[in-house]
Amino acid sequence: MNRIHKFFFSLLLIFLPTQLGYHVWPDWATVLGRRIDYLSPTIYFTDVLIFFTLFFWCIELLSRIMKKEKIPFDFFSIQFSVFSILFCFMAGLNIFFAANRPVAIYAWIKFIEFMSLGFYVIKTRPSEFMIQNSLFIGVFYSSLLVIAQFMFQHSIGGPLWWLGERTFNVDTPGIARIAIGGQEVLRPYATFPHPNVLGGYLAALLPLLIYRLLKFTNVTNGKKIFYGSTTFLGLIALALTFSRSAIVVGGIAMMAAIMRMLNSESRITNKFKRKLLFCIQCSLFSVLILFFFIVVARIHTVDESVVIRQELNVAAMKIWRSSPIVGVGLGNFLIELPKVLPTRSVYFLQPVHNIYLLLLSQVGVVGIGFILLFVVKQLKHESRIMNISVFSMLALGLVDHYPLTLQQGQLLLTILLALSL
Repeated sequence: MNRIHKFFFSLLLIFLPTQLGYHVWPDWATVLGRRIDYLSPTIYFTDVLIFFTLFFWCIELLSRIMKKEKIPFDFFSIQFSVFSILFCFMAGLNIFFAANRPVAIYAWIKFIEFMSLGFYVIKTRPSEFMIQNSLFIGVFYSSLLVIAQFMFQHSIGGPLWWLGERTFNVDTPGIARIAIGGQEVLRPYATFPHPNVLGGYLAALLPLLIYRLLKFTNVTNGKKIFYGSTTFLGLIALALTFSRSAIVVGGIAMMAAIMRMLNSESRITNKFKRKLLFCIQCSLFSVLILFFFIVVARIHTVDESVVIRQELNVAAMKIWRSSPIVGVGLGNFLIELPKVLPTRSVYFLQPVHNIYLLLLSQVGVVGIGFILLFVVKQLKHESRIMNISVFSMLALGLVDHYPLTLQQGQLLLTILLALSL
């Protein structure tokens, strides 16, 4: 059983970039008469892989109990048990006060799914080599697909549909494009719902890939070729997404990964000095990100996308003020949005592009308090390279919502957070 649940977990990491799923459309998944993807209960292929991973792990635990083996109940298990009790109380309040209870219930079910996956990663402690190698396979084939889509300016089709590639070309209405030399050019999607999500995925994983490529020199030639080619293709793919936030955050994260690798190779043995170097790196990382967001805000304030995001930020604060303690219900932001933006059309129905404002409006100050405690706990693990990827996702959450609203973003954030604990 041990090998079976690890096999399905490895498949989950490999197929993380995919979005093949079956959508259900109950009446409560509509707003202003329009079907909303974010509200639709969906069974993704990756959900099936999560189910089999957890199922066979539970079977293994049961078999160990029947054999009267001692299963360790460590301090983390006690913390998790206490957290689960508090979580159930908070979730119950949040659902009770939700504007749309079915939406809130479904959102909390998804939260429990990812929390269970995170618990699995923490308790089983899969090999970081296995995890990263599986993730890098996804980076490899996604990058190849990005380059192909950009070259042909349309989706590739065929069996890639089963991985979630949508059918599109540069003339498809609503498709993401960018003007280059006065000509509209398609921004590649790979198997992601938007190039920005693809960019975030690459920005979070390329630092790990570069760290692996530079630090571990005693690997086989085959793996060196794989790491090198995947890094090369991934950098090209990240540039071709034309996602400004992902490119800048990814670039900073890759520099931080290189600095971390150099520090680990140095002869710095004093614990205080190591922590001082870590604080300097984090400070530099934070200052560069802050500088980036200030520059973007000043240069692009007239862009339609930026104007929309600013209005959504204001709307999020209005929604939060209507229920500041427990929020309007997890997943209920879009349900409440027309009430604070009554003049907007259905085109404007999208989550606020800031995960912190999104959470504040949906779970209130109580939920935000839980999250702040978790972030403080994260900062204590200064020695782990995985934190760079976590910080990248959290930074990108300042300008986009996919780490909390889309399957690939939720999966990646869950796995990175679990590995960094």
